[in-house]
Amino acid sequence: MNTVILRFTVRVLTPVIFALSVYLLLRGHDSPGGGFIAALLGGAAVVLQHYAGGPKGALRTIPLSFSSLVGAGLLLAAGMGVAGLFAGADFLTGGVHKFDVPALGELKVTASLVFDLGVYFVVLAVIVAVVSYLGEEE
Repeated sequence: MNTVILRFTVRVLTPVIFALSVYLLLRGHDSPGGGFIAALLGGAAVVLQHYAGGPKGALRTIPLSFSSLVGAGLLLAAGMGVAGLFAGADFLTGGVHKFDVPALGELKVTASLVFDLGVYFVVLAVIVAVVSYLGEEE
């Protein structure tokens, strides 16, 4: 069922779904949310793109390869654990780094946010890989 209405609706909803996904990712270190649930929501956008545009539509949604997303996610998640060790603390010890951004003021980046970003990349890559694999024609 590949109609014009479906393709238009998915094209409009995909950026909204990804924006909500990023919101959940950024909110997750203080409140409910985080990398896993945000990636599931982003994966829902990929599934909608696959349903409306076929396998090529889903792959256009995430322009990076699966292996690079998984690798980046694992490096971020494991890197945050090792960073705690290098700082003289325990593995996966949280920390806050503050940066002064001219237009925004003070920006805080927490270790849990970077860890959640790694989880987000890994889960999203797995969803894209599964959708593209299951959607292939034989």
